Amino acid sequence: MGDKGRSNRTNSGGYIHYDGQGHRTGRSDPRLFGGYDHYDTNGHKTGHSEPGFISGYTHYDSSGRKTGRSEPALFGGMDHYDSRGRKIGHSDPGLFGDYSHNSDGCYVATCVYGSYDCPEVWTLRRFRDNVLKKSAPGRLFVRAYYAVSPRLVERCGGREWFTDFWRRRLDALVLHLRQRGFSDAPYRDKKRGEE
Repeated sequence: MGDKGRSNRTNSGGYIHYDGQGHRTGRSDPRLFGGYDHYDTNGHKTGHSEPGFISGYTHYDSSGRKTGRSEPALFGGMDHYDSRGRKIGHSDPGLFGDYSHNSDGCYVATCVYGSYDCPEVWTLRRFRDNVLKKSAPGRLFVRAYYAVSPRLVERCGGREWFTDFWRRRLDALVLHLRQRGFSDAPYRDKKRGEE
């Protein structure tokens, strides 16, 4: 869990990529007709991304095999999927055209309950998609949560006081939501346009 790194925009419209520890991992340069060519730290091409028909990107390795796709997220940034369509992370936009990258589910609730796919988190995800994302204040809360939570977990997630503090509060919220009819059955996150 936690921060997977960041990408800083270059003057040429590309990106320099860094891991969670700040080490440079490669770069992406713009292609002539859209998309990006990707290179490792030694300058070897590792693949490319082509723009989607409507939006987003489809990603390929250096042999031309599809490795996944990225789609615009509800609150800006991009949601990332593997070649089987499973969500694997997201990138949040910064103020100056840069992005921070996070693996999916690296939030307080996942840290407290130990999994993105467990009954408590399924209940919370239903509430997020079916209530919070349907109002402007709710969407603002979700966006702020996504911006702050990964960094909070990265700094404090391994500490007992942190999980104890949040477990009491989340347990109470989950109980309240279940009493209001939010199920704890397995749940698939809604994609953009399904809300």
